[in-house]
Amino acid sequence: MIKKIAVSLIAALTLNASLISNIEKDLVQAVIPNTKIVKIKHTPIDGLYEAFLANGNIIYVYPYKRLILFGEIYTNTGINLTNQDRIAWMNEVNKKNLEKLSFKELTKNSFKINFGKGSKRYAFVIFTDPECPFCRRVDKFLKTHKVNATFYVNYMPLYFHPHAKKWALEILSSKDKLKAIKQIEKTNKDLNVTITQKAKETLKATQALARELNIKGTPTLFVVDLKTGKVVAKIDGANIPLIRKWIEKDENEK
Repeated sequence: MIKKIAVSLIAALTLNASLISNIEKDLVQAVIPNTKIVKIKHTPIDGLYEAFLANGNIIYVYPYKRLILFGEIYTNTGINLTNQDRIAWMNEVNKKNLEKLSFKELTKNSFKINFGKGSKRYAFVIFTDPECPFCRRVDKFLKTHKVNATFYVNYMPLYFHPHAKKWALEILSSKDKLKAIKQIEKTNKDLNVTITQKAKETLKATQALARELNIKGTPTLFVVDLKTGKVVAKIDGANIPLIRKWIEKDENEK
C-alpha cells in the first residue's frame, strides 16, 4: 500500500514538474517581448526554458538573468535533445500550416499547365524559378516520363539567379506561356518581350505569398486534393520519388 502511494506521489510530482505556470510564461515572454512564443517547455537545466517559435525555430531563455541562448543541448551519450525537439516541432508547425492553406489562396495568381491528361484528384502547386536547375529537373521528369499531372505555377525568382526575375516577368507577359518557357529553357536567353504591368503585379503577389509561407528555396510544391480543396502534402526540392508517388496515387484514383 505504501509502495503504491509512493509511486503515485512520484508520478504526480513528475507531472507537475513538466507543467509551465502562467508566471513562468510571462517571465520568458518578457525577455523577448517582440517575439511570438507558441509554447514553452522546461529543459534538463534548472531555470532554463525552451521557447518554441511560430516559424519552427527553438531558442533557450534564462529569464532570471534575462539571457537568450542559441545552441544545442546534448546528453553525455551524444544524443542531441535540441534537434529531436526541433524536428518534432517543425513537423507540428508544418502540419498546422498545411491545414490552414487553401487551394484558392495558393493558385490566386498562378497559371495552369497540364502534362498529359492532367490530374484527376491530386494536383500540384509549385513555387519555381525559371533559372533554377532543380526546377528544370522536375520539368524534365514530367516531360520525359509522359505523366498525367496538373501543375499550378507560381514564380519565385531567387536573388542569386541573375536572369530569373526578368525571365519570370517575360513568361508572365507572354500570351503563350508554355512556348515562352520552352524557348528560355532551350536558349537560356531573354525573350525580349514587353513586360506588362499585370506581370509585375502577379510576380509581386506570388513573391509576397512565398514570404508569407516561409518558402526559402525552389522548387517547393504543395499537393492539393482537388475533391476537398485542401493541401495534403508539401514537397521541398526536386524530390522526384515523392512527386512520382503522388502522381501514381492520382492515376490509381477511381
